[in-house]
Amino acid sequence: MTEPIVELERADAIAILTLNEPQARNPLSPPLVRSLTSMLKDLAGDDAVRVVILAGAGRGFSAGADLRRMRAASAWEDRAEYEELLELNRTVWSYPKPTIAAVHGFALGAGANLMSWCDLAIAEEDTKIGYPEVTAGVPSATVVPTLMRLVGRKQLYELVLTGEPFTARQACEAGLVNRVARPGEARADALELARTIAGREPTAIAMTKKIVQTTTDMSYSHAVEYAREMRVISRLRDGFEVQVPQGEKS
Repeated sequence: MTEPIVELERADAIAILTLNEPQARNPLSPPLVRSLTSMLKDLAGDDAVRVVILAGAGRGFSAGADLRRMRAASAWEDRAEYEELLELNRTVWSYPKPTIAAVHGFALGAGANLMSWCDLAIAEEDTKIGYPEVTAGVPSATVVPTLMRLVGRKQLYELVLTGEPFTARQACEAGLVNRVARPGEARADALELARTIAGREPTAIAMTKKIVQTTTDMSYSHAVEYAREMRVISRLRDGFEVQVPQGEKS
């Protein structure tokens, strides 16, 4: 029986999607991108799932695009396939539930893009990360708008103009990775973080994500006004009650 190109596991309220073409280093090929996008959209509507983890099978997370396929495709064929990658970008970047990338081995090109699109990322200390598109003669495209919202402009230029790989520790210092895990522990650490988030009130989590997503490109004055109204809306929902943490006085 053929194994799925993306595997789905569940751990209580957490869904784990694993890129599962280890022999090819989990390239973001059209079939894999379509499968991952479809599964993410299905999980978005599943009330039992509160957090989604993305991981990779085999020696690494994802080595990015399939360069041999790109070399054989015309510019217009490549454009059509790239639109599917953009749909994955839109799906992950605006996802209604928290997403965590559990990264090991390597996250390169489109693989590093996928890591960057997730809300949170944990990378093992020996992971090689990079945006090497310029070394293949093509510009870093989809990831530039993402990086502009995550790192400083000068740091962005160094990442995308040199194409040189960098370490998980450097990625953490740049703000691309939240935590650096010991070898073999990214998945376990991601599950621990996911369980913490999944234990919070789900509507509050969803609305907090929505505030971040909506206000990213707003002016500051409009952003704080939007956040105020979202807070009011949250308190008007049926069954709302302020939760007092255990151990604190009411």
